[in-house]
Amino acid sequence: MERVGLDTCGHLEQEQEQMQDPNRSLALESLPTEVLVALLSAAHSTADLRSLISASPRLYQIFVSAKREVLLSIVTNDLGAALRDAVAALLLTPTRLNCRGPTYLDECERVIRRYEALPHGADGALSSTIALPTAAVIQLSRLNRSVQFLVDEFAESRLPELRKIHPDAGGPLTPAERRRLARALLRHQVLARIEYGDRLLRVEAGEHLPRETAMMHRFLRLFKPWKIEQLAEAHSFLNELVWRAFPPLRGLPSLDQRVSQQWDRKRDAAFDDLCGLHGALVEAERAHSNSTSNNLGPRRFRAIPPAGMVLTARFRFLRAGPLPGHSAGSHSVAREFRPLRDELYRHEDALPQLVYEGDGNDDAAPPFAWVDGHGGLDCQRWGDQVRREVVPGEEEQEEEGTSTARQRIWVRENRDRWRWLGFVFYDRRRVELLKTRIPVYETGWLTAAPPSDEELQESYDKARLAQPKPTRPSRRANATRGG
Repeated sequence: MERVGLDTCGHLEQEQEQMQDPNRSLALESLPTEVLVALLSAAHSTADLRSLISASPRLYQIFVSAKREVLLSIVTNDLGAALRDAVAALLLTPTRLNCRGPTYLDECERVIRRYEALPHGADGALSSTIALPTAAVIQLSRLNRSVQFLVDEFAESRLPELRKIHPDAGGPLTPAERRRLARALLRHQVLARIEYGDRLLRVEAGEHLPRETAMMHRFLRLFKPWKIEQLAEAHSFLNELVWRAFPPLRGLPSLDQRVSQQWDRKRDAAFDDLCGLHGALVEAERAHSNSTSNNLGPRRFRAIPPAGMVLTARFRFLRAGPLPGHSAGSHSVAREFRPLRDELYRHEDALPQLVYEGDGNDDAAPPFAWVDGHGGLDCQRWGDQVRREVVPGEEEQEEEGTSTARQRIWVRENRDRWRWLGFVFYDRRRVELLKTRIPVYETGWLTAAPPSDEELQESYDKARLAQPKPTRPSRRANATRGG
């Protein structure tokens, strides 16, 4: 399923009509080769590139001779600094590591060290592609095509929800927003090929954490917490897509377990392969379209969409956050680990304040929503722990056990909504628009105490009264219709 915007299609049709004019075609083909290479390199996508080279034999010949340069230019324009992670996904982890192999941990360490050594920034990432052969650049281009497809899928699922909140907040993703998403998706592929998660973890004698999980913590330490939060949200989004591409099979005969096992293997393979997931989603959409057009009825399998804005996860430690004793989706750290939590909070308080430095593309500055949501606090947490549990005024409540169920629900729902909507991927303008309609996401809300139980009850009562009451037909009308 090739995704090309309607405006792009219109431009391509105009270009093709112009190419049919012999005078225009002759003028184009008479341009110097370096100019035509620059023209091809400026294509916005591989679809645009394909249309250009199909319109002119000269352009096609130039593309063949300058394929590497042209494709690399398009990928660089799309990804920016995320090119570093594309190179890592392509070269460092071409396949999933064998977690049961005797050299698994050594291989993990080798991948992490090589990843750490890759140059940073857009220019640095580009320098890492100098030695890539043309075949590798073609693979890089295919990977980028799949990444852009998945970014579009994210936009299609989230932007309509943003428009419901504020009509101007659901506009197309900016280049910076697309690059943030692309970077998180590519990092996730590296992550998933190192640490898969669906296996029993081995705890060695004298160790408190399974060695595989400890190795994954080693990988996560390469990133600032806001980057891990982006990674965690990409993880949940990819889980949504995997289940959409490979929903649970229904109605299979009990003897046909082989088909179910093959289905599960395909689902597992798509989880750490962005290109494979792209293809699976296209195939699932095609199968759905065929079954609908042929009046075959519902497919034998169906997706189970999450109820509301729910974040699913395979990597529980990635969703739950850095502190132990905090199960995924829960409200608080277990009591025995609270001294460790308090120590982390004191460490955060001692750090210099974070400052918003603009919506740059270099992967160095934290996104506006992260800085604003924490009120400048350099938060060292992510996932379900992204909001502080204890703030001034809550300590006594926590010790006395008086934190109400309503407050816990309020914290969980607002935290998960903020994360599911993807605030940490957006530019400041989009976040500011959303904040005007969701006042709970005020500056510093991730470090503030929840409203009191009375305030929450009053808010819920107002919301309930504001809902339109369902109309019921009168008994007289029913009697009239009945004869």
